[in-house]
Amino acid sequence: MLDMRHGFGRLRSARIGVRAAAAAVLVISVLTSAGCGSESHAAEEQTVDLSKLDTGKFATKPQDPTTTDLAKRTRIIEGLRLGNILPLASEIDPSLSRNASATNVFVEPNSYDGLLNVDHFSTDTTGFVSGFATSGRPSKDVFLGYTLTNTVMIFDSEASAASAATALARSGFAPDGTNMQVGPVQSSAHPAAQMIWDHTNQRLASWYPTGKFVVFSLIDQIENRTVGNGFGIAPEPAPVALADKTIDVTTDRLKTFQPTAPDQLAKLPLDPDGLLRLTLPRPAGDQTANAFTGTLDQHGALHTVGDPAMYRALFDKTGVDFFSYGAGILVRTKDAASAQTFLDAAFASRFKHRIDPPAGLPTATCTKYHGPDEYAAPFTCNVAYGRYVATVWSQQQQDAYQRISAQYAILANSK
Repeated sequence: MLDMRHGFGRLRSARIGVRAAAAAVLVISVLTSAGCGSESHAAEEQTVDLSKLDTGKFATKPQDPTTTDLAKRTRIIEGLRLGNILPLASEIDPSLSRNASATNVFVEPNSYDGLLNVDHFSTDTTGFVSGFATSGRPSKDVFLGYTLTNTVMIFDSEASAASAATALARSGFAPDGTNMQVGPVQSSAHPAAQMIWDHTNQRLASWYPTGKFVVFSLIDQIENRTVGNGFGIAPEPAPVALADKTIDVTTDRLKTFQPTAPDQLAKLPLDPDGLLRLTLPRPAGDQTANAFTGTLDQHGALHTVGDPAMYRALFDKTGVDFFSYGAGILVRTKDAASAQTFLDAAFASRFKHRIDPPAGLPTATCTKYHGPDEYAAPFTCNVAYGRYVATVWSQQQQDAYQRISAQYAILANSK
């Protein structure tokens, strides 16, 4: 069974902020043209009558994406470009085999209580453009080992980045009611890094300005904290060497990324690879799925899945090159057989029980979730069409049925 909890079948906010769970820093979708590659539609044409599908008020034909907030959308696109090159947590420390974060791109802080104080984020980060956060841990069990959250923020100038690193470090951790022992620590490898260490809670935060970027890392040694508090074991020293490695690996990747000039952001294409036009568009105000619109390439999509190593193998096997995010997710594989292979592997779960597909769409696979994840969407539907695999989820069964039917119709009408 593969774990798609980060990208598929969960209900979440679009924002991942510095004040969220064990990890992220702040807040907060990619494919090629539909005309590329060969398609095999014979089976679909024989079995599905589009006129009999209940698609509700959802779109049923491909359409070029639009936005009512171009400035925000293009900043998100810039953040997604960044996510396509950033290292996974496992590429910094191979023991961090599990991804720990959900939606990864952000353009503003959220309001959740969490580890860091972001009450003054807007004033602390003058010139902030966009960012991308990724997080990993060694086990599904959140109490084992430690969590590393690695985030890069893009600014409009080197001066803005340097100023933000200092200001964010000054804001520091959010008060949490414990007798926190917080103080600065110094990296001999990266003296420009602003690092603070919460000895009581075994948390290290580091902000490192480099060019127009700030590399922010948060190391939460939850197992050390739990064991130390429970058994009176002396806490470990600040993991500065790991923060240094995070900076080294990340800055090396950033050499391949050219940030878009602020006055050119509005010119970024909304659908650079032509896949969003095939993706079920998100209705106004809709917060289902990832609650943002855009695309990620194969590497970028690995940030969003629970087990990156397993998914990397599946992506390679099925030729996945892009994920597109709208009112669901559309995945492009190399051919129709690979699409079916991907669908069968990616969505299997002992907690998902098959239910009838929507009327008129017998090729869809729909499930109802019964399991321990309180954030899992109750209803999920998936369907393969040609080289594409679509998935949608919802709190309501009929809504999931209408979404998958409309997404299928868009693909069928793209011929």
